[in-house]
Amino acid sequence: MSDLSKFSDKEIISIISSEAETELKKRGYEYGWHKKAQFVGAIYILENPAFPNLVKIGYADDVEKRMATFNRNSGLPDPYHCYAIYKVKKRLEDLKLHSLIDTLDPALRHAKNREFYEMNRNKAYEILSAIAQINGDEEQLIKNPFSDSYFEKSINGGSDGDGNSKKGKLKFSQLGIPIGSTLVYIKDKTITCVTKDEYNKVIYKGETYSISTLAKKLLNYRAARGALYFTYNGELLNDIRERLGI
Repeated sequence: MSDLSKFSDKEIISIISSEAETELKKRGYEYGWHKKAQFVGAIYILENPAFPNLVKIGYADDVEKRMATFNRNSGLPDPYHCYAIYKVKKRLEDLKLHSLIDTLDPALRHAKNREFYEMNRNKAYEILSAIAQINGDEEQLIKNPFSDSYFEKSINGGSDGDGNSKKGKLKFSQLGIPIGSTLVYIKDKTITCVTKDEYNKVIYKGETYSISTLAKKLLNYRAARGALYFTYNGELLNDIRERLGI
C-alpha cells in the first residue's frame, strides 16, 4: 500500500481526479474532508421594554432585517433589542424549541401560536445555552450580537437579571459635560439640545426637558433612556458613562 501521509489534502485530491476538487467544493467540502458548516440563519431572543417579563423567541435568516421590520411598526411604543442569537443550519429550527418549551411548561407561552414567552431574557438564554452544549457548538450562541448599548449594563453586570439598572440617574457633571454643551440626537444629527444644568436637564427649542423625556418625545416612545440617543463630542452618553464606570 502506498504511503500517502506526505501528500497534502489538495495533492491527494489532484491525484484522484482533476475534477474531484471542483465537485467536492460544490458539495460543501473543504480540504480535510470535513463538511463546511452552512448556517442559514439564527434563533433569536428579542426583548422589548414595552412588554416587561416577556421575550420573543423566533427564527430569521437575517435577524437584523427581521428586527428592522418589527421596529417599523408605528404602533410599537418601544423598539426590539436582540439579546442573543444561536446560529443554526436548518430553517425554522425555533419550532422545535417552541415545542420543547411547551412540553416542559405550556403556561410559559403568552398566547397560543405566538412567539412570546413569560420569562426573562436570562432564562431564555439558559435554554439556548443548554441546547448549544448538547449539540457541542456553544461558539454559535452569541450574546448581544449587534453590540446594542441597551444591554451593556446588564451584560457587564450593571443591572439585575431582568434588565433593571442598578445605577443612579444620569448626571452631566459626572460625565464631564459642562453646562451649555451641545448634545446631538443620534437618529438625526440636525437635532441638537443644550445642557441646562449639571444633572440631566437640557434645552430644546426653548423648552426644558430631562434628557430621557426629550428622547421619548423625539422617538414617540412611552419610555426611553436618553443616554442611548444623544452624543457629546461624537461619543454616545451611555458609552461615556460605561467608559468612566459610573
